[in-house]
Amino acid sequence: MSLVECRGISKNYKLGETLVPALSDVSINIEKGEFVAVWGPSGSGKTSLLNLVGLLDTPSAGQLKIAGETISTQDDSSLAVLRNKLIGFVFQNFNLIAVLSALENVMLPLQIRGESPAQARDKAVSKLDAVGLATLYKSRPDQMSGGQRQRVAIARALVTDPAIVLADEPTANLDSVTSDQILALMRDLNQKQNVTFVFSTHDPRLLASVSRKIRLQDGQITPEENS
Repeated sequence: MSLVECRGISKNYKLGETLVPALSDVSINIEKGEFVAVWGPSGSGKTSLLNLVGLLDTPSAGQLKIAGETISTQDDSSLAVLRNKLIGFVFQNFNLIAVLSALENVMLPLQIRGESPAQARDKAVSKLDAVGLATLYKSRPDQMSGGQRQRVAIARALVTDPAIVLADEPTANLDSVTSDQILALMRDLNQKQNVTFVFSTHDPRLLASVSRKIRLQDGQITPEENS
């Protein structure tokens, strides 16, 4: 069983009276432990595909399974539970809550899940330690560098032990030195802990570091999909 199974996935959006196709007949599998980049020009469907895999949106046609769960059979409440259970997100702009400390930001997904404060704190501390932020538990986002904030975002994505981590342009707002550090961190987590990463990216350094590239153009996978 593949971690992600897309079969003939299409996604259309309505713009007024016009139906705009974002994805058309996309079929891919992603396995546990892969380190994958989805790439292509602007408007190619990268974000749409990540939103579908991340259960933030649903296909207009086709079948999507995440960790064996068929998405079309789930209602909104069930999808929210699956997102919290299966998916970790690393957003381009970090999406940290400004008034919360690093520790509180990382604890939040576990508290939403209903874990006790003590359990959530222990797990959050462990993940912050793993990404090299042991001295910054109490720091708020505005007290940290871009690279440190991205590490908090990675810790938050990992704290629920998700089946897959989705990262939307994770190096876009970072300088080259920090980008290299973040890439090395994610590669290390992939290799040592078998964490599955799927990126949406334009960054040639990130593309050079992945084990598989899925290229989209005009909402379809091109022949270079496994390059």
